[in-house]
Amino acid sequence: MNKLKLKEATQAYVIYLYYPDGKDKYGEIRMDIGDEEANVTTRADLGNEITSGSYAFKAAKAVKECVQERNFPLEFTQAWY
Repeated sequence: MNKLKLKEATQAYVIYLYYPDGKDKYGEIRMDIGDEEANVTTRADLGNEITSGSYAFKAAKAVKECVQERNFPLEFTQAWY
């Protein structure tokens, strides 16, 4: 599960912070409007490279969907099972 918070949105790009599993450590996802993919600019430090990469990948996917839908909520939760 990721909690995502909008950090910045302009006509050129969107930046979200993601908090894996409700931790207070966050990572940052940026997507330029018109790009095909969102980029992980900072990965949340969870002490496990594989786990932190999974959360970053899923957060980037959620941000990409927001950009594609032109819907930028201030905060939302991304859950998966």
